[in-house]
Amino acid sequence: MGALLIISAFAAQATAAPSPTPPAAATPAGDSSSTGVSTYVDLEAGAGYGTNPNLRLGDNTGSGFGRISAHAVHTRVSARTTTVLSAFGQETFYTKHYGSALSLDLNARHTARVNEKLQIFGDADFAYDKGGQLDTRIIGVPNVPPLPGSVQPPLLLPGADFLSVTGRTYRASAHLGGQLALSSRDYLTASSGIEHSVFKSGDFETRYTTIPISVGYDRQINSRTTIGGRVSATHTDYDGPGSVWVVTPEVTISTALSERMTFSGGIGISYASIDDGLTTRHSTGIAGDASLCSLGDRDQFCARAAINQEAATVAGPSRSVSVGVDYSRRLDANETVRFSVDANRYSSPRLLITGQTFSHATYVRAAADYTRRLGDRWFGGATLAARKVTQSGPDPKADISGSVFIRYRLGDLQ
Repeated sequence: MGALLIISAFAAQATAAPSPTPPAAATPAGDSSSTGVSTYVDLEAGAGYGTNPNLRLGDNTGSGFGRISAHAVHTRVSARTTTVLSAFGQETFYTKHYGSALSLDLNARHTARVNEKLQIFGDADFAYDKGGQLDTRIIGVPNVPPLPGSVQPPLLLPGADFLSVTGRTYRASAHLGGQLALSSRDYLTASSGIEHSVFKSGDFETRYTTIPISVGYDRQINSRTTIGGRVSATHTDYDGPGSVWVVTPEVTISTALSERMTFSGGIGISYASIDDGLTTRHSTGIAGDASLCSLGDRDQFCARAAINQEAATVAGPSRSVSVGVDYSRRLDANETVRFSVDANRYSSPRLLITGQTFSHATYVRAAADYTRRLGDRWFGGATLAARKVTQSGPDPKADISGSVFIRYRLGDLQ
């Protein structure tokens, strides 16, 4: 409750100001990002039912729940800078003997055009999640320009891997980078950071730290298309003797297929070195990512796919194939619907942590919500979410949950 009170105290003032310069990569026309300053806090209460909120094995696993949450957002967009601060806190109370579950996510990202040639950008995030409940909520933030070389952030937060959805997860990360214009058509982008994850379940605890580094070159060959290449490297150190190095050179492309639709992608080869403290193994495989995004006057769509040869999990690195789709639409001045689905397939693990084993697994999560304005500051609506884990051995039944909610907004109205 204390965390929710702190977030609720993040109060609201609003002023106005002008539009950001788009990044060098191709950007679809019709970006409706508004300039100025906006600050608000959404206070929400809801009730619903979930068929298996703790993803436990067995039949009698369903439970009703009540939920309270607060979401504070501050955005500032000017001619040279973009800042987004988001703080979300949620407490879920179950009618069964499941107790309660707290979820938190604190996020900040900032871009600044230092001069006509240099742009810097950075982000920081802290999340705490019990039982994977953040995977059931769409936590939307205003449509503001993404970082250079990136697509619009997904509606669902980047979730924990399938092994950690039944315990408590702590995640903290920070990244910093810059984009330098070498000429009117050539750009150099570099970034690095640190990511730390901790998982606890009963007496079991594991943690790992990842340091990512990326350097890329892009050339704008016409008004719609940019091509280039990047080299990315990650070093993951597990709590214990295990560590993983992955180096991935890729070719990249970003192109505006129409005034509203953009495709971005990259493909290359990953070279990995896995040290378990006794031996060092090497692997090579294809890595890549792709996104197709469309931004309309009333709707937004984005589809993503990626292949990672040695993605970090609680148990150790594993081959990962992921796909995701986001869609949101403003039905009219008072009604909005949003939908997001994300699926990850894990295989060929390199187990570095004792007590956690698997040969292959799939984790699918989806969430949708409908919101209707009831008054000047009052909103109501409904949410629907589903999560499913399949792996070798017995699988817990899917968690399908639905709820209704009432929301009150403090601060600026959008």
